[in-house]
Amino acid sequence: MLSKRKINKIKILNNKKDFRLDKFIEMALFASDGYYLRKKPIGRKFDFVTSPEISQMFGEIIGIYLVYHWKEKIKSKFNLIELGPGNGTLFKDIERTAQILPNFFENAEVNLIEINKELRKIQKKNLNYFRQSKIRWSNTLDFRSKLPSIIYSNEFFDCFPVRQFLNDNDHWFERYIKFNEKENKYYSINKRVISKKILDNLSEYKRQKIYEVSYSRNKYFEQICKYLKKNRGICILFDYGYDKKIKNFTLQAIYNHKKTSILENIGQQDISSHVNFNELIEIAKQKKLQINEYVSQGDFLIKYGILERKKKLLTKNVNLNKNLLEEEVDRLINVDRMGKLFKCLVVSNL
Repeated sequence: MLSKRKINKIKILNNKKDFRLDKFIEMALFASDGYYLRKKPIGRKFDFVTSPEISQMFGEIIGIYLVYHWKEKIKSKFNLIELGPGNGTLFKDIERTAQILPNFFENAEVNLIEINKELRKIQKKNLNYFRQSKIRWSNTLDFRSKLPSIIYSNEFFDCFPVRQFLNDNDHWFERYIKFNEKENKYYSINKRVISKKILDNLSEYKRQKIYEVSYSRNKYFEQICKYLKKNRGICILFDYGYDKKIKNFTLQAIYNHKKTSILENIGQQDISSHVNFNELIEIAKQKKLQINEYVSQGDFLIKYGILERKKKLLTKNVNLNKNLLEEEVDRLINVDRMGKLFKCLVVSNL
């Protein structure tokens, strides 16, 4: 149940009888006492465990991929940008791997995009071995630099708020959130869409029963694509998502590793949705970028050598726990685990 303080804060921010789903999510996640600004969400003790936390090999494969593209296509000073660095684990694994080519980090202007103050503290602690003067922390992307850029992320685009639409007998309805003061809780309602602009956008989905979209996610990715088109570079992102029509809404909440309602534990739990990769690919194509890769996470990791890396680790260090190593790789690439659900998209202008 919500504390009185949190209920009042949400109501003040709302200042309406009801408000759109995406606005509710935005407040729950990004308000001053929201989930992403005050809580440590990542790790086995917290709400979710990400691929870099599962195995160092995830970051090593990405590191090799990025170093290769810099060596072959950029060969100059560049921006190295991570979106949502979590505990700093992915950066640490990439940095260690990139030591095979010292010029890579000598030419890198490192920028970590992180809004969570607690995670920033963890990142600075975990990366204190690295030249701190080489790292710049920011809340948002700065598109003023004219250097080519390498931008990468893992489980970043799933956190953008979504809007949900339902088609009932050729009439579109949108999901809204209301607060019941008597029962001291939130609940959802469906409101008829009357905006001509929104209805025009929905017209191409008239054969679908539902449509879930994150306009803020698409806009953010579009800004990245515009930047890469203008200044050259590559963007590689990993996230769970889909490329076919969905039969059910994908919005979900995670609290202490368990799925819950988005209307519970407000400000204390992760809320995310599956990424519509078709929309991101279409945006990249509209901006005349190349689609270097669009594959499952498992296929990407296998293609670029995770199985060979596993064998090498076991050969070099006989004291490694073979069963644990096998479990880590299986979790990352198995189609029944993270291997198929998670996708990898790489777009570039190089």
